[in-house]
Amino acid sequence: MTQADMMKLGIAGAILFAAYKYGNGLVKAGAVAVAAGVVAKRVPYLNEVL
Repeated sequence: MTQADMMKLGIAGAILFAAYKYGNGLVKAGAVAVAAGVVAKRVPYLNEVL
């Protein structure tokens, strides 16, 4: 993973954290779902399933 990849994930994580912290219930659920998708694509044994 390069520094540019880490930067993209950091920015996306910060946006999702802000949405989770300051959003209503639907925004929080969406932020958690998107974060779960991002994590699932980065985990090697889940990456093959998706």
